[in-house]
Amino acid sequence: MSIPRYYNLIKNNYITKKYPISLVHFVTNRCNARCSFCFIDFDDPKTFQGELTIDEIRKLSTTLGNSIQNINLTGGEPFARKELEEISEIYIKNAKVQSLFITSNGSLPDRIESYLNNLTKKFPDNKFVFSYSIDEIGEKHDKIRKIKGLFDQCIESYRLVHKFGNNVFGNISITVSLENYSEIMNIYNQLINSYKVKAVTSVIVRDEGIYKTPIEDKKKILEAYKKLTKKIKEDKDKKILEGYNSKTLQGRLQNTKNTIMYENIIDTYLKPKFISHCYAGSTFGVINADGTVYPCEILDKPLGSLRDYNLNFMKLWQDKTAKETKKWIKDTKCNCTYECAWSFNILGNTKYQKDLILAALGKGK
Repeated sequence: MSIPRYYNLIKNNYITKKYPISLVHFVTNRCNARCSFCFIDFDDPKTFQGELTIDEIRKLSTTLGNSIQNINLTGGEPFARKELEEISEIYIKNAKVQSLFITSNGSLPDRIESYLNNLTKKFPDNKFVFSYSIDEIGEKHDKIRKIKGLFDQCIESYRLVHKFGNNVFGNISITVSLENYSEIMNIYNQLINSYKVKAVTSVIVRDEGIYKTPIEDKKKILEAYKKLTKKIKEDKDKKILEGYNSKTLQGRLQNTKNTIMYENIIDTYLKPKFISHCYAGSTFGVINADGTVYPCEILDKPLGSLRDYNLNFMKLWQDKTAKETKKWIKDTKCNCTYECAWSFNILGNTKYQKDLILAALGKGK
């Protein structure tokens, strides 16, 4: 990273918070799975209409400001969109992002391997992080996600990333939900012991879109999440899990950020409350498949459609609706358990800087 770009990043992250540092882009709503806890309404035909075209993505990618570091490509299933490789290349070339984070169900290992074969050769200095979703073992996982053979495909996808070197990282993400909470530690132990998985994170199912969780079930889910996240930290400390690369500054910060995030989510899952300011709509945001921009996935307050702004992201990001929404987020002390937003709230909030500095020095949580 050049010195001017690094300076712009630091200034923006801690002072101005004017430009996005990371964006989630739902490149498609198409998916070959039908998870019961998914927030996408697959029964609504409008769900699959109006994806941003390659030319539109190319145009918006030049307007993301001078602090953008990461794009999270997701869906649906992002590899269901055959142009994913081209979209990734556009963001790397035009927006100068340092990393791409791809959330996948792992059902298309051949496409994933082709993607990495091509892009790691073209962009050896960029980081490619894959997070694969596994919620059960074997056929039980297939049943939850409603794809026959998905578990084996996902394990294959996880393993193949390791042959591409240090700039490619594979992680298994376990969503703790009503369908697996009672088996959560067995699932984790089998992934570690039987399938030799070395990197695990966890998310907790949240109420969003068409999915709602009864309160008594939420209590059970939370207890399982507590046990799992505690075990993940213990095994990372014991070097049983690799976590993110602790030999790098970015890896140490990521591991410490995750620990803080787990603690905050546990504290607020049943009784939502304000802990620290949210920077959704400031340093973090979401682009839906149709080009509608939101401050985050949770908040149903669209900032506008990129198509109404001639695909100029920063023009939309700094317009009246966006400014009013950012003010509303701050004034109301908006809070939730959305992991992506928490990541950048922790990294950009002075409240957590002591822990992050210790992590940078190799003494993190």
